[in-house]
Amino acid sequence: MNWLKRNPLLGAVLLACTLALAAEGWLLAQARQQAARAVAGLQQKQQEREWLGRQSPAPSEANEQAIDRDFAQAVKVWEDLRTALQGRDPKILETPPPAKPTDAYFDIAAFVEKMRATAARARVMIKSDERFGFATHSNEGPEADLVPAVFRQRLVSQYLVEALLEARPRVLVSVQRERPLTAAQRDQRNQTGQANAPAAVTPATGGVAADFFEFDAPSSLRVPGRVESMAFRLEFTGQTPALRAFLNSLAALPLPVIVRRVEVEPLAGEATPAAALAPGAPVPLVTQNLSKFAVVVECVELLTASERSVL
Repeated sequence: MNWLKRNPLLGAVLLACTLALAAEGWLLAQARQQAARAVAGLQQKQQEREWLGRQSPAPSEANEQAIDRDFAQAVKVWEDLRTALQGRDPKILETPPPAKPTDAYFDIAAFVEKMRATAARARVMIKSDERFGFATHSNEGPEADLVPAVFRQRLVSQYLVEALLEARPRVLVSVQRERPLTAAQRDQRNQTGQANAPAAVTPATGGVAADFFEFDAPSSLRVPGRVESMAFRLEFTGQTPALRAFLNSLAALPLPVIVRRVEVEPLAGEATPAAALAPGAPVPLVTQNLSKFAVVVECVELLTASERSVL
């Protein structure tokens, strides 16, 4: 102590050196801890790299090329599906509708007369007052805001009924359609799959009830804002070949029509009479019984870019 008192300057130097050594030791400890953490991080990255290298697919150039090929194949499948959903002549549904309800009434009347004549030529039995799903408009046209929707249903109905009559069923029992929607109601229905959407659309009632049927909406092919559709139900009696011929003919229609449901009900006691067979045809040992068939179809329509942008 006396030495320090006699040499205060040297004591200060020694104290400073001691503090410097302590600080250097602390910094060295911190550097070692950082180095240890860096080594641990490096080891973790190496382990992750080895794990990724063992994955399938590993992010290699060959796998990137494989992903590109899969993507190109998926795009091709999507384009093929889009082409199929457009049908052979999608512009049919772009036909301008009648300008007034009166014009729509005469359009429907002409359609009914044409289908009755076609049924007569095909020898298919129909009711004397058959209107092919448009009895609601036997005496007047649809309301002005429903003219476009009803006209589009009439267009599709003609292709469906003609295809069914060409299949030669015994009796055309009925043709039914969904209740039509106005343009505003259709846009509102398209928005039901979006956020802050309004409640589900309820079509107007009225008309001849036999014209319409309730389509199972959850099973529909509709995609809000992208895909629209119209559903129809055709009921007829005949033998299985008539059903087969009708279903096969749907694939050849210019419009994209998808079969959604087929119902079959055997008609007890109904059999094909021998007189109905073609001359010279062998008489079968077991006659084929008649059945009642109900086929539900959905005509799909891809919305255009302008229509999608509105929604």
